[in-house]
Amino acid sequence: MLTERLEEFFKREEPTRPRDYFYVSEVGKCPRQIFYSAKGFPRPPIDGLTARKLAVGDDAHRRIVQALYGLGIVVAAEVPIPPAQLFHGRCDAIASLDGKNYVVEIKTAHPYVFDQMAGGPRRDHYLQLQLYLHYFRIPQGIILAENKATQEFREFVVDLDRKAVNQTLRAFEELRQIIFVQGVLPPLPGPEDKKDWEFDQCRYCPYVQFCRENAANLPQPIRGEEATKEAEERLLVLFEEID
Repeated sequence: MLTERLEEFFKREEPTRPRDYFYVSEVGKCPRQIFYSAKGFPRPPIDGLTARKLAVGDDAHRRIVQALYGLGIVVAAEVPIPPAQLFHGRCDAIASLDGKNYVVEIKTAHPYVFDQMAGGPRRDHYLQLQLYLHYFRIPQGIILAENKATQEFREFVVDLDRKAVNQTLRAFEELRQIIFVQGVLPPLPGPEDKKDWEFDQCRYCPYVQFCRENAANLPQPIRGEEATKEAEERLLVLFEEID
């Protein structure tokens, strides 16, 4: 009785619109997924379960930032990076500890992923923080991870890695040329490209059907009852592919 109503309540559409820049959070993502997102390709609605998982992460961020404010160490929160052509983004917080400023990135992790982080932060989290350190000109940062199941914390103090920053900037400048200047679909990632992926991105990609079709152009605008039915059937196929 309640389950169906709650699932429908939490389900939401994911708005899409074309853009000519990258998000810092896209570091480590598949170039094709970035292409489809940046070009404004439609994606299936977010189901209720996924929406609730995302809400748990948002709630954890707010709770932790509020605690940092309570400690009196927050310099600023939700801070946008200085205007840049290549990247847009905002860090979770900048905190002052013992007279030094640190960029703080808050991450929530599935217990399995959290256990994998025992030896160090995830590569994509590391590179995201590196970009924030670069743009804010702050030499150190902290990745603070919380276990979604146990609320256990794990933190990593990270120094600015100029080599990693330069490699990331070069890679995304090349991707900018491909996507925004040439306007072409990036090559399909091969095994070598996927070796640094933290998980099988293809399995959870909302654009998997477009990718399999090598689609490089936005679908035609949907008009009329027949077109709406066709769009619903296409989204159903996307859901089945993702599941």
